Amino acid sequence: MVLDILFTLFLVFLNGFFVAAEFAIVKVRSSQIALQSGTASKRAALVIINNLDGFLAATQLGITLASLGLGWVGEDVVSVLILRLVHSLGFEMDPELAHNIALPVAFVVITILHIVFGELAPKSLAIRYPTSTALRVSLPLRLFYFIFKPFIALLNGLAIIILKSVGIKPAGEHAVHTEEELKLIIAESEEGGAIEPSERELIQNVFEFDNRVVKQIMVPRIKISGLSAALSLADAVSTIFKEGYTRYPVYDKNLDDIIGVIHAKDVFQAYWSNSGKTLATLARKPYYITENKPIDELLREFQRTKNQMAIVVNEYGGTVGIVTLEDILEEIVGEIQDEHDQEVQIVTRTGNVYKVVATSPIHDINKVLEHPLPESTEYDTLSGLLVMHKPFDLKEGDELELFSYRIKILKLSRSLPELVEMQYIEPPEQ
Repeated sequence: MVLDILFTLFLVFLNGFFVAAEFAIVKVRSSQIALQSGTASKRAALVIINNLDGFLAATQLGITLASLGLGWVGEDVVSVLILRLVHSLGFEMDPELAHNIALPVAFVVITILHIVFGELAPKSLAIRYPTSTALRVSLPLRLFYFIFKPFIALLNGLAIIILKSVGIKPAGEHAVHTEEELKLIIAESEEGGAIEPSERELIQNVFEFDNRVVKQIMVPRIKISGLSAALSLADAVSTIFKEGYTRYPVYDKNLDDIIGVIHAKDVFQAYWSNSGKTLATLARKPYYITENKPIDELLREFQRTKNQMAIVVNEYGGTVGIVTLEDILEEIVGEIQDEHDQEVQIVTRTGNVYKVVATSPIHDINKVLEHPLPESTEYDTLSGLLVMHKPFDLKEGDELELFSYRIKILKLSRSLPELVEMQYIEPPEQ
């Protein structure tokens, strides 16, 4: 009788083992296993993860065999124990009646053992500690798979045939995560404390990098600091000291007639050496691009051509802006400030009121807003968004409601909003 009890408990444990194995190998990632020290368990676990379909079938077979065995042996064992307990307490009853009572009680006891210790507990353990569980079950599971491999292959083959017959393509074990799934994993990792907010932002920027075009990150024409080719070297040096940039476009008549790009270092060397050179002779050939060029392509072109500044032109050939290597890198790592930069905070918040520099890109503003504004290729800045949706002449002090925000114009520049105040309005409940 003792052996029967031990065998019943063994079947419960065996069922729990296969349940834990099933959830662990599904939950764990190969990268988590790869980080472990090089042991036989690690190698076995990697083999299992790389052949997930086969080993999942093995766990299902193990669960089925253990459950059937438990139902076959366990109920009789528990039933006998219950009858002995009744007799030991001095109760006398008809043997048939005692059996009829003991059988359902035994069924309940076995069911509780099976669910709690054979299903729920091992499942929770595997989900909570997938890596360590996968390592511990890997060697016994590989042995079980090796013994029953022909039968498992037969079962898998039958399952695939049935799925294909009804037009369903079997899922492989090497399915990759989509970009949205990876973003969700990163967000959850930050919430769980696995990565820092700055690390999450950096990774998110990488995902968004190939979705952005030059028009969204360029310095617009109105903000370009250029040097006229007619300037003397002394005047050019004075301008460079005043503005503090490294490179400047050099133009003939206006910014639509850019003849080259000049480095501040070359201007200083020519000025101090009294070489007699002019800005036109010092300027290097300009590199032109269109405003809709993806910035990931531009980065590769900068690497290939060794340029660090490009002139952005529209469909008519007019200059609409410039873009530098620094502008591109800032899309990944965030704002890069040097000793000459004066940091401008584009959004300041007081309570639920935002004061926003409207000439800033929507993409940058949305990083601060709790309720982001819509982005589009038809406009780049908040100012452009306001003009598109409210084309009438705006005046300082005007208020309008747009995308659940109450927006007040605080300052205009050339009839365009330059500084606005925004307050979010909770939409009415449906």
